Amino acid sequence: MRSPVHSYLLSLHETVCGTDPFAATRLSRHRTVAAAEPEAHAKVLYGADPTRMGIAMTMADGHTYRVGDAGVEFSIQSISKVFVYALALMDAGFDAVDSKIDVEPSGSAYNDISSESGSGRPKNPLINIGAIAAVSLVRPDEGQTVFDRILETMSACAGRDLSLDQDVYEQDLAEGAHNRGLAWFLSSWGIIDGDPGDAFDDYTRQCAVSVTAADLSVMASTLANLGVNPVTGRRVFTEDVVERVLSVMTTCGMYDDSGDWVATVGLPAKSGVGGGIISVLPGQLGIATFSPPLDEHGNSASGIIVHEEMSADLGLHFVRAATVGRSSVRAHATIDVVHSTVRRPMEADLVLAEHGDHAHLVELVGDIQFAGFEAVSRLIGELDDPLCVVLDLTKVDNLAASTLDSLHRLAAAMDDAGIDLSSIDPDDLLEEHLEDLGIESFRLRYAALAWAENLVLRHFGDESCFYSPEYANAPMLDELQPEDRRIVVDLLVQQRYREGETVRAIGDRFDGIRFMRSGEVRTYSADGSLLAVLRAGTTFGEFAMNPDGGQPFDMIVTRDTTLDFLPAEEIDRLMVDHPSTAAALWRSITVNGYTRLAQAVRGEAQFH
Repeated sequence: MRSPVHSYLLSLHETVCGTDPFAATRLSRHRTVAAAEPEAHAKVLYGADPTRMGIAMTMADGHTYRVGDAGVEFSIQSISKVFVYALALMDAGFDAVDSKIDVEPSGSAYNDISSESGSGRPKNPLINIGAIAAVSLVRPDEGQTVFDRILETMSACAGRDLSLDQDVYEQDLAEGAHNRGLAWFLSSWGIIDGDPGDAFDDYTRQCAVSVTAADLSVMASTLANLGVNPVTGRRVFTEDVVERVLSVMTTCGMYDDSGDWVATVGLPAKSGVGGGIISVLPGQLGIATFSPPLDEHGNSASGIIVHEEMSADLGLHFVRAATVGRSSVRAHATIDVVHSTVRRPMEADLVLAEHGDHAHLVELVGDIQFAGFEAVSRLIGELDDPLCVVLDLTKVDNLAASTLDSLHRLAAAMDDAGIDLSSIDPDDLLEEHLEDLGIESFRLRYAALAWAENLVLRHFGDESCFYSPEYANAPMLDELQPEDRRIVVDLLVQQRYREGETVRAIGDRFDGIRFMRSGEVRTYSADGSLLAVLRAGTTFGEFAMNPDGGQPFDMIVTRDTTLDFLPAEEIDRLMVDHPSTAAALWRSITVNGYTRLAQAVRGEAQFH
């Protein structure tokens, strides 16, 4: 089955790639994005192909989606500032870093001399002057250079060994007079201790590290995961460091476009003149894009639109998004473990035990946002040869609009793959969407599981797996020899019950055995829980012969029902007049009872 998330990203990629990055304006659904600047592209992108476009998204559990040119390498440039600032906080401590770098938005371009009057302290660590100050605060281990430590840390965030692009480094070094001047400016104020040329060189090197959009999405997800790389499980940064870094990214990451970004995308982010942008949804995911043409702010023009569209389509803006997506799947089981409580022939039980793992029940919980439902989609996409899936929404509080869109994509993908989908929806969360979704919906779990069981039985079984709507004789009696069956049938009394009537109540003494000809009877425990659904061909009454001598559950007619009743006194008489027939009857009743017990035990299994 195709991934609905991957399909969405492919569609978005195709849409964005179909527009001209050098057009006069780029219209997103929220605002007009400034044109990409061919001159800026020619100057800072080192001959990169302006038609390149890659999108990657890494979830909090480490799964990465990639489309387009997500595997193409380019220089990380200013995106490196995020990780070096985090490293400076780790190495030098908050007080030392704060004394030399502020955390205020600059409101100006990335290369301006934005510093505090009277102290020279840079406005924030994500503009060039602040990033040069940050690199001077990195403390390498013994035997390491500052850049060694930076590269090691960024590699740990990416989950693979990154490397320096020597050509980019040398070009930036040759054209870096402005940044060299910023380093000397910082030195003059005492912000940089030691040789400012070293800080300039290390900063130039950190910006020339080669990455892909896929790398950056893992690095962003490491921040989303509070400093733990979701792929390797390695902790890179402490939680308090990540909290500070994400806060500064929110207000300063997109330079003088940061205000518009927060209003429209609403995610901590950072861009680089290499054409990359990362954004982070804490606790859930990291997104990265690569598209070289830049807008007037030095941000990737197409990349901005991708992040805006994803935020809007998937409900990622921080004011709407939930905190953790992986908790949305409460439980997952197959119907060889859980079943509907519908009483079925023994042949059906054998088929369900063997092939029930082709039908799945996925129970969701809480407020379902995009990241939570992505986990559901991926779980379904990774199932081995599924026949059908039931989504249990009983414990769901809310389905976000983005989740409903994702459900539409999932339903379409499952339909294409020939996988049936249904829901358990007692609160009618999908009521207005069922026609568009084209799925079955049930209010009760037993009904949805019965639907799934029927699909499995039709696919892997035959007619012996189904009781007929009406029986002339109870199937349990068919196990008897013809003469024994004739004797028992002659003793049966026909009974009829209307919907809503009680056939047996808790505590009733044993009065005989009933064989269902037609209709439906449900059994309920003392607390009102549904225990079983009985239909034509099933038998009940013998459980009242328990040691306590009373009926253990209520039996309520839910559809007009016809029964064949074998009274207790006739059973006593049978044991005297026809002992061999009585023995055969009790043998059949015992086999039936054990079969039902096996079904009940299977139904009581808790799924995880």
